[in-house]
Amino acid sequence: QLSAVAFVAALTPSTRLLPGYCAAVSGRAAWLCPLAALPGALLIAACVCAVMRRRSPGEGLAAVALKLLGRPLGGALLAAYSLWLVFYAAFSLRSASSRFTVAIYPGTAPWPFIAVGAAMSLAAALGKVRALGRSAEIFKALLVLALALILAMGFAQLDAGALAPVTAEDALPVLRGAPPAMGILGLLLVNTAFIESDAPLRPGRWAASARWCALMALLCSLIVAVTLGSFGAELTAHFDLPFFTFVKNISVSGIAERLEALITAFWVFSDFVMCSLALTAASGALRLAFALPERPEGEGLFSRGRWLTWLCAAAAALTASLMAPTDFALALYSERIVPALNLAMVALLLVPLTLAALLRGPAPPARSL
Repeated sequence: QLSAVAFVAALTPSTRLLPGYCAAVSGRAAWLCPLAALPGALLIAACVCAVMRRRSPGEGLAAVALKLLGRPLGGALLAAYSLWLVFYAAFSLRSASSRFTVAIYPGTAPWPFIAVGAAMSLAAALGKVRALGRSAEIFKALLVLALALILAMGFAQLDAGALAPVTAEDALPVLRGAPPAMGILGLLLVNTAFIESDAPLRPGRWAASARWCALMALLCSLIVAVTLGSFGAELTAHFDLPFFTFVKNISVSGIAERLEALITAFWVFSDFVMCSLALTAASGALRLAFALPERPEGEGLFSRGRWLTWLCAAAAALTASLMAPTDFALALYSERIVPALNLAMVALLLVPLTLAALLRGPAPPARSL
């Protein structure tokens, strides 16, 4: 279920950011950027594995952070990362609303979509993590079918000349285009670790993480390739939402006119899981930082720290409503501010935790690897 959550949540930033950004930075070699991000993603996965070796049954990353760093330093680190997750949830709501206001309902105000998305994500964050995981498994099946259809039709009409030739001179541009993809994979590796408290301890964590990173890097590469092969690098870089513009231009006899509406609606599942994951992880980490139960049981929508979930959701919705009043501002957040902050916050969290875990010596053999 955790891998399903990570897969579904990753589709939103991958399709929104990577085709246009990688094309602008790397030109016809843009499809190689997600593959170039794989070593960095594997390094992040190794750090998460090193930290989570200290996990005991019933603990997630937040509990492990307090165990490794102590409540003062660990609590401050969790509070800082939680604020970042609330900001990312706000950005996720705002960017999701833009797909509707750009692709389906041009000229519509974004706030109705933000309000509905925040309410749905709040309901999921107040519920059990297992329910989010089961939902993600269903969404994954639908999104895999949609992606298979998109990629099959995209490669059928792809212009291979837009992807080649790739020479040694493209190496540096490809490396410059890799950090956003590395950040997306790192974000999901970290955030899913926050909601692991209900998951059993199992061996093989590193192998599973490495497989997931490799498969997601390949999928992102294919997403960039079909978009680039349809428009070319220059045109792809100029579109606001190149992947969804590509979907809009897919020709399917009889249903071409509204195919993009169906696909965009499917991507609501990804937005929902991403925002719900961020709010669940943020509120749980904040509760532990304030010495409250991470996953409160019992009745009451506001009892035992549940009010923090409401506060995180309200803050995300308000921030999303005020964020990026223009398409230019949203593009700035999407291409520059959020990817840079994402990598910085992942490093801020993982570097001290990894050092603390390594300094404590070998982990007990019974721990999850």
